[in-house]
Parts: sequence; C-alpha cells; structure tokens
Amino acid sequence: DGRRVVSASGDKTLKVWDVATGECVATLEGHSLDVYGVAVFPDGRRVVSGSWKELKVWDVETGKCVATLEGHSLDVYGVAVFPDGRRVVSASGDKTLKVWDVATGECVA
Repeated sequence: DGRRVVSASGDKTLKVWDVATGECVATLEGHSLDVYGVAVFPDGRRVVSGSWKELKVWDVETGKCVATLEGHSLDVYGVAVFPDGRRVVSASGDKTLKVWDVATGECVA
C-alpha cells in the first residue's frame, strides 16, 4: 500500500518500516540464520523471506509465519512473488531456482 516497506537482516529477522516516519513498526522473528531476501505479495498483507535452505511466508499484520518452504541445499539469496500471488520463486547458492505453490508449500518447478 506504499505506507510500509520490509527489510531483510543479518540478525535473523525482518523489519517492517513506516515510510512516513522511518520507524520500525514490527520485527518478524523465526529464521535461524541471516535473512537475505524479501518480497511483498501483491495484496500487501504477506511477505516471503529467504534464509538458510528455506523460505518463510509471513502475515504482516500478525507478524506470524504462516508457511515454511524447504528444499534448497544452501542459502536462499533472492525471492520474488508472481503477480497472481499464488507462487513464489527462489534463487539459492545451490545454483537453482525453485518455483513454489504458496497454498500447498510444494516446489512445482
């Protein structure tokens, strides 16, 4: 919605920032190692993050992890959300791209 942005962090968290004030309004915790990438879903209500061997999908309002997607053998450095919000793609240090179905948590490509 343009009012908030989300950043990935080396302290194992994601931070949600208020664009107008520059203040951190929420910290999302749950990764066991550094978080390298983050992307916002088209609806603005969820984000996906990449860390060691996994992606996590978060509900921004509650701050809760709603899904963990596992299948890479090394760090996940980049994530993106498809325009329909039903799939995400991840890029890993294991030299693979994976496409995930968010509803099922399955790797589909």
